[in-house]
Amino acid sequence: VERSRYEPLAQRGTMQSKSYVIRFFGSIIGSTIGAVVYNKGTWDFYLPINAIFFLNAVIPLIILFPLIPFLVEIETNCEPINFFYQVGEIFNTVQLRSVWQPMTFVYVYNAMQLSNGAWMNFLVEGLEFTAWNLGLIAIMGSIMSCLGVYVYKEYFFGSNWRIVYIWCTSLAWIFGLGQLILIFGLNEQIGIPNLLFGMGDDVLEEFFMAVQFLPMCIMYLSLCPEGSEGSTYALLTTWSNLAGSVAYDISTVLTEFVDVSAATIEYGDYSGIWKLTLIASIASPIPLLLLGLIPKNKEDQKLLQKDKYRDFWAGVLFLTVMVVTLLITFAESIYEVYATDDSLQDARRRKLTRLVVGRW
Repeated sequence: VERSRYEPLAQRGTMQSKSYVIRFFGSIIGSTIGAVVYNKGTWDFYLPINAIFFLNAVIPLIILFPLIPFLVEIETNCEPINFFYQVGEIFNTVQLRSVWQPMTFVYVYNAMQLSNGAWMNFLVEGLEFTAWNLGLIAIMGSIMSCLGVYVYKEYFFGSNWRIVYIWCTSLAWIFGLGQLILIFGLNEQIGIPNLLFGMGDDVLEEFFMAVQFLPMCIMYLSLCPEGSEGSTYALLTTWSNLAGSVAYDISTVLTEFVDVSAATIEYGDYSGIWKLTLIASIASPIPLLLLGLIPKNKEDQKLLQKDKYRDFWAGVLFLTVMVVTLLITFAESIYEVYATDDSLQDARRRKLTRLVVGRW
């Protein structure tokens, strides 16, 4: 974040874009390893879940420790600042219209990107996808995410952010509706296997989401005050991620209103599955109505930042929403860990499968 200040305005975010390409390339490697080592039921060789968790903990240490001596701290004229000063700077930052206005859109948009909370159950129980099948989907999803970030960096870097959101959301919405084709088995009627169709549908959606991922990350760079870049950037990305957690929680709650239990899916009743897909598809494009809250591009953002008026209550509301969301997400996670209800146990099992074999 600090280094981005040395980039010209027109090129600001270039280094960040390259970093995300590398990050998503790493996810390709991780997805591939996950698909191979957790392939119980298809190959004779596989690792137990405790070994998977051990590898998840050890591999980052093995990679990072040798690189620590090569980390370079940028020399600046900034005086060391204490914790309370940084908190004050963050609060002053979120009071600015150039911050709370676009971040309102980010929160609403991410919170409305609902998913089918029973989709994994459907793939496993309904279509009998194996761990290897799920791993293949995860690998292709990682490849397309990496490709999406690269495509944005190379071809859409100077594009209007609003236009990028409109096109990517619309195309992801269309391919998201493709789940209905898989649910009703229409793909098999035209000779497309379930795995091939499911892989194409999911990975193309990942591609469009990756393309629209970078504009807001680039926007965050200019919102960070000098001296508190790291903490402010962490706050903004946490805000965005928490909104994504809200979408996940809403998607989970919706599964309580329709019958999508494993027994129902195994019986061949997919009525609850298509209803959840339809609800998620209807919700995802609604936030585009608030698209005017974000700048069109970096130049437009710079103009917005000229407004230095601070709205105290906007800052209070921003932090209140963030803290409440964090508490709700934490409470929901604890509830799922200690709940004994059979349906929740089944949901946890599917969530664990997603964690190990893919990017979901």
